[in-house]
Amino acid sequence: MGRAMFTIIAAMAELERSVIGERVIAGLEYARQHGTKSGKPIGRPRAAFRRDQIDALKEQGLGWRQIGRRLGVSATTIRRAYRTPPASR
Repeated sequence: MGRAMFTIIAAMAELERSVIGERVIAGLEYARQHGTKSGKPIGRPRAAFRRDQIDALKEQGLGWRQIGRRLGVSATTIRRAYRTPPASR
């Protein structure tokens, strides 16, 4: 009787494992079709702002953080854009 119970429990565990594997594969396929990976968007959205606004705000005497807040991006992004020549964008 014990051997029969063990066999039934082992069969149920194997079935559950295969169902979990199917769900994982289906989830990954769904994610690929919808442009995501593990539920997160692939890549990071690019920050959109105008480079000439940085120059204008810098001429007004604003600091990097203040310019970043006004344009909705980080101070590091502003500094990087300021250093990069406009022709390479």
